[in-house]
Amino acid sequence: MSLTATFDRQLARTFHASRYAAQLCHAKPKLLEELRAHHTEPIAIAQLAVVATYSGANETAEPAFHAALRLLRSQVLLRLIFRDINGLADFAEVATTISALADFTVNAALQFHARVVARQFGMIESTLAGENAQLVVVGMGKLGAHELNVSSDIDLIFIYAHDGVATPASAPAEKSWHEFHAETGKRVIRAIDLLDENGFVFRVDMRLRPFGASGPLVSSLATLEQYFQTQARPWERYAWLKARALTGHAETRAALQKIVTPFVYRRYHDYGAIDEMRELHGQIRAEAAKKNRLNDIKVGRGGIREIEFIAQLFQLVRGGRDLALQVSSTRRALELIGGRGLIASEQIKRLQTAYLFLRNLEHRLQYLDDAQTQALPTNAVDQERIANAMNAESWADFAVELNAQRNVVSSEFESLFASAPGSKTVSPTPASTALNGLKASIHAVLERFTLDKISSEAIVTRVNTWQMAARTQTLSAKIIARMEVLIPAALSATLSTALQYEQTPATFFRLLDLLEAVDKRETYLALLMEYPHVLPRIARITAASTWAADFLQRHPILLDELIAIEHGTIKIDWLNERAKLQTACDQTAGDIEKQYELLRHRKQVITLQLNIADIEGRLGVMALSDALSALADMLLAITLVLVSRVLNITPANVANHWDAPAGFAIIGYGKLGSKELGYASDLDLVFLFDEKCGTGGDQFAKLAQRLGSWLNTMTAGGVLYETDLRLRPDGVAGMLVANLAAFRDYQLHRAWTWEHQALTRARWCAGDAALAAPFEVIRNEVLATSRDKQKLKNEIIAMRDKMRAEKKDRADALDLKHARGGIVDVEFIVQYLILAYSAEHAEFLGNLGNFALLMRAGALGIIDEAVAAEVAKAYLAYRERQHLARNNNQLKTWIGLDELVAERRAVVTAWGTLFG
Repeated sequence: MSLTATFDRQLARTFHASRYAAQLCHAKPKLLEELRAHHTEPIAIAQLAVVATYSGANETAEPAFHAALRLLRSQVLLRLIFRDINGLADFAEVATTISALADFTVNAALQFHARVVARQFGMIESTLAGENAQLVVVGMGKLGAHELNVSSDIDLIFIYAHDGVATPASAPAEKSWHEFHAETGKRVIRAIDLLDENGFVFRVDMRLRPFGASGPLVSSLATLEQYFQTQARPWERYAWLKARALTGHAETRAALQKIVTPFVYRRYHDYGAIDEMRELHGQIRAEAAKKNRLNDIKVGRGGIREIEFIAQLFQLVRGGRDLALQVSSTRRALELIGGRGLIASEQIKRLQTAYLFLRNLEHRLQYLDDAQTQALPTNAVDQERIANAMNAESWADFAVELNAQRNVVSSEFESLFASAPGSKTVSPTPASTALNGLKASIHAVLERFTLDKISSEAIVTRVNTWQMAARTQTLSAKIIARMEVLIPAALSATLSTALQYEQTPATFFRLLDLLEAVDKRETYLALLMEYPHVLPRIARITAASTWAADFLQRHPILLDELIAIEHGTIKIDWLNERAKLQTACDQTAGDIEKQYELLRHRKQVITLQLNIADIEGRLGVMALSDALSALADMLLAITLVLVSRVLNITPANVANHWDAPAGFAIIGYGKLGSKELGYASDLDLVFLFDEKCGTGGDQFAKLAQRLGSWLNTMTAGGVLYETDLRLRPDGVAGMLVANLAAFRDYQLHRAWTWEHQALTRARWCAGDAALAAPFEVIRNEVLATSRDKQKLKNEIIAMRDKMRAEKKDRADALDLKHARGGIVDVEFIVQYLILAYSAEHAEFLGNLGNFALLMRAGALGIIDEAVAAEVAKAYLAYRERQHLARNNNQLKTWIGLDELVAERRAVVTAWGTLFG
């Protein structure tokens, strides 16, 4: 088929889909010629911008300028319709091209008419280059998101920098900047919106401006900020989410963004937005019903607006903390939401497919007659045209596909926005009425469970105490009503899950303590109302872990982590975690306090995720300690780089700004070194440097001091880690940072045996990776030094006896760490094996952990293999028990005299075998 025949066939298909296109070509044959010549090419607006020739900017040129704008619009729209209908352009091309046309025409109209108004006001043209003279035209809605539809109106808001006098002293009359921009704005609207013999460019809607249609046409930055703080309504947050400045001075645009961002995005997870959006959607649906628009593909069930609401829900709730979610595009927002696992990836794909289907359909509905409509046709002729344009065999086939897509949207929307159980009761009622209702609710819950009288009375008393406190506080009726729902729900969750722990009142008290901690912070109460599965989960967690209960109470922002129900084992992608945290820190460059909080919050989130997996039986104690140690390694590495930037210390790899400072290393000792960290472990650290790197020891000492400050400083998010630096050469009397040569000399010639014992658990954790191998060489050299075994035994026994003399057991319980046959005995056994036998068996040099090293000692025949296995198993049992104690805020792990008897006996046997 010839190119001409192909074009003619495509043109016929275009005219069948669009009466407007047919009428346009009939009225303006030159447009058809242009289309025939260029229909295979995407549209570049700048190349078509004939309006640029109208630069004279005087009133006599205005008609021709306006006509040129309208001709440009016709030219662009005709080619878009042709390319879209014939599969030459996708949705992205159509939406971004029509958005670019709007951007261009707004800019062109503003430049033209600003000059006209300036001349009328007696202003010289050079004045227009100043910040105050440049009107910021803000595109809202789909224009702001670069997702405009072809026959859409454009929502605009006009903002200028500051009030003041605009005209020079020589002008006929004094005019303010407000008057100048108001007059310019009126002319811009007329240039774009006015329907004349050439048509129009875009319909302009200004009703989203402050105070709506009754407000001034233009507002200063100060007026806008004041409006946001005192007058703005919740729905305006959603509108400004998509705002984009199309024009204006760079400084004014930046200042505008600083005002808009905190208005739209809260610094916390804003779960109150869910109810607000639910209410707004109900109003939209009611308005659609009133106007008989329920089958409208924009505002009807399963329509475009519901997809936008789904995306905006997660943006408004989380965007204040997750800055990447602060995007205006619905398509991009859905990608980010899916990437974060907030909605299952398969469901995101279905939503994306539905969005493209509905937006393409929206365009075809508007192609028919260039009408701003989202309503499905009711006559058979137009139904056939639409079905054909959507590549369906018939209207019936098309309707099946449309319903399927709308069902996907509606199902996801309802799952996210369905009213939470009990939410209907959350209406402002007198506090006394709500509190009286709470008593009845508590007794109703207690009657459903078998509970002893003392426990029931304790629970009732605790609730009464809260009620008395609530009466004296300034809690709103809405909060009281929510608490009336949440407190009985917390009790029910407790009684359903905590009886197995035989501490029902204690668990309920922990939940009530948490509710009291957040009872003036509506967003957390909203979270618990919107996600009713969270309270039972908290009950399970707090019943098992006092530590977790306290952790959540101190950091209620972490409640967000309980929304997602995890299944299976937990696996953390540490490279991805590190990259995300580094990106977040880059976005807050220069704001140290913000970076403090980013580091602490990420630690809290991951620690809680691990704790939940631990409590729910999805993570063993060894894997947990490995993960907590990996978390510490990551946070040390990132913190070190941030501190080195503050001190302008050169990274090891200049090409990578996240590389560690050259020649500096952090060595982990103790539980960090052996990868046995617990939830609240401190970090034993030693700092080393290589003097060949060119940075002096004094500078590295400052780096180490500042690093300690970043780790230990108490903020609202707590400390990052408490650190212990006493294991460095010469202890507290020694230099804070040691060079490699001095460290080697100290370890070989002056270190005590106990320091060599500590070195057995040391490893490179963070810093310049080039120092990892030299440190290992020194460590191996020291540990593999041939030693007098009897002398070594005597020294270890003496150290162990000294420790035991300082640590006293109770009459009825043993301290598992220091008791005979306890944790320290196992650790000393392994440390002796390393120091005594590494010279003969290099496999002891690996930092493999006590369990693996004991098994190797058994395999080598140094200890009886069966005894070694028993000691290794005993050590795991000890760690489990110690971990359980730490999980319940017990600083020491006490065990009964009749507990872990076989395990302690195995360790004592091994001790006797080695030490006599």
